[in-house]
Amino acid sequence: MQASGLDAMCVFYPARVAYLTGFHHIPTERPIALVIGSSGQSSLVVPAVEKEHAESSTSVDQVRIYFEYPGAEHPMESVAEVLIEMSARPDRTGADHDGYVPFWGYRGPRLSDLTGVEPVDAELIVESLRRVKSSAELDCIQLSCDWAVRAHRRMQGAITTGKTEMECYMPASAETLFEMVHEMPGWRPRGNDDSGLIAMFVAGRSTAMPHGFVKGHGIAAGDVLVSGAGANIDGYRSELERTMIVGEPSPEQVRAFDAMLALQTRAIETMAPGVPAGEVELATVRLAEELGVADHLRHHAGHSIGLEGHEAPFLDRGDDAVLEPGMVFTVEPGVYIPDLGGFRHSDTVVITADGRRVMTDYPRELKDLIVNP
Repeated sequence: MQASGLDAMCVFYPARVAYLTGFHHIPTERPIALVIGSSGQSSLVVPAVEKEHAESSTSVDQVRIYFEYPGAEHPMESVAEVLIEMSARPDRTGADHDGYVPFWGYRGPRLSDLTGVEPVDAELIVESLRRVKSSAELDCIQLSCDWAVRAHRRMQGAITTGKTEMECYMPASAETLFEMVHEMPGWRPRGNDDSGLIAMFVAGRSTAMPHGFVKGHGIAAGDVLVSGAGANIDGYRSELERTMIVGEPSPEQVRAFDAMLALQTRAIETMAPGVPAGEVELATVRLAEELGVADHLRHHAGHSIGLEGHEAPFLDRGDDAVLEPGMVFTVEPGVYIPDLGGFRHSDTVVITADGRRVMTDYPRELKDLIVNP
């Protein structure tokens, strides 16, 4: 902030508020904002429904409470009052967004409507901090990976032909979640978008859509299954995905699987400090062209992960970031062929001082991912 010449900075985006304060909340129409002054003073503006939660889970200097949205006085007026109290000059006030990020029907003035000046774009001030994970953050992500592996292993063992996807994966997820509760006293999910742990999969032709849906009828021999597993450890997430096949794979399935595995291997081997993020995707695209599957790519090679399931930077040719030790990515190039299926592994990978380390320790070879019908 001082290097940017700011008197104050407003942070509205929920994950950034959580990163800076430890306060995780469910975003609603009620604005929540963190205001930080140039000398380090801080104020968290929250609705009355979050009073106890905010006061018990943050170390900010002040928790400013307003009653309700939209209220007799709009909650954004409270944010403006905090800026005045901090003697923040409007043209020296930064923000990650020009006002509260709209959720659930929220309407209100922009920050610039209240100050008369468009705020300095301060989004990258926080995002630059989030990109490289601390040792404590890496510990959380590694533990998340470990639980994802356990849940996925149990789920894979429960897959049975004739049952629906949910009949197979919901009990496995619940049993592993119960183990988390038992083995980690005091654990609870942080954030707003999950129950704490999930292992799931989609089956059949819907896997040819990168974001496919469960089909809701019985799993059959010959089905391609694409899974996903992850756990929430103090708000931090991981990603483990595998392509499995029910019964003896067809030659076409083997070729698609082998191509996908080669692409993921190439992406992982390309990753190291100093490598442009875009080069990881380009390396997979070049190999896909050699293998004749370039027309079956549907997305980039991966993305960062942490407090959110998707974070910057991205393993994408359009991202100008350079990989650094402590960055954590999912690595997940996929091959999607209509009427055959989708083929995608995803592993959580951390950049180390001398290369990279795969944090999700789960088999990747087809022989280990065949489900007996």
